[in-house]
Amino acid sequence: MQKKRWEASQTSPTASASKPPPPNIKLRTGIVGIERSIQEKQKQTDESISLAFQDLSKLMVMAKDMVHLSQNISTKIREKQGDITEDETVRFKSYLLSLGIEDPVTRDAYKSDNQYYRSLAKQISEIVHTPITEVGGMMTLTDVYCRVNRARGLELLSPEDLLNACRLMESLDLPLKLYLFESGVMVLQLVTLNDESIADSTAELLEEKGSLSSEELAQFLGISVMLAKERLLTTEKFGKSCRDDSTEGLRFYPNWILNREE
Repeated sequence: MQKKRWEASQTSPTASASKPPPPNIKLRTGIVGIERSIQEKQKQTDESISLAFQDLSKLMVMAKDMVHLSQNISTKIREKQGDITEDETVRFKSYLLSLGIEDPVTRDAYKSDNQYYRSLAKQISEIVHTPITEVGGMMTLTDVYCRVNRARGLELLSPEDLLNACRLMESLDLPLKLYLFESGVMVLQLVTLNDESIADSTAELLEEKGSLSSEELAQFLGISVMLAKERLLTTEKFGKSCRDDSTEGLRFYPNWILNREE
């Protein structure tokens, strides 16, 4: 204490050299480091986005080649039909269909909207005619929209263009037509299908099953519940079924009062 060593340490050169820098110098160094880190992350993000778009461009170029390949494979299947079982052929063709169509109709290729919609109507009919036939002759417009755009690949179709094209189908003598239920549900259905035939086929199922709910009919036919309900309501409108609306839900039964002979 008498030598006052603390005074000597404050005045010595070595002590002053070893003193820590002022706090404001550390703060400036920290801010610069953060800025550099942010800039580095932005640079990495920009590079990742650029690579992603390059990959997308390559995918778009390859899409047409994939469709062309699927058509070649489909041709070979037809040529060697005898060497492949029917189940394998059907299953493989369904895989090929999901790859898309080779030349989707686009607005740029036509001078007028009328020509565009007429060509589009024909192509839509070609795409969904077989699937509609397989599910009893009728498909909701929303399901048609999904199937068509899946087949078109990158050339997506707007809901408005799909609706305008479907409205022309009946006038073009195509096998499909647009139909509007009283509830407002819009469907594409076979031209040969009408309300009376729908009522007849549904009434036959009711006779066979005893009773059906919308969910059960949808599962049996492989269609949406909404469309199954429309079929049951149509059958009721023609007097070929009757309903039981209880706490367990809505069920339909054969109308034996009007249709069963003594």
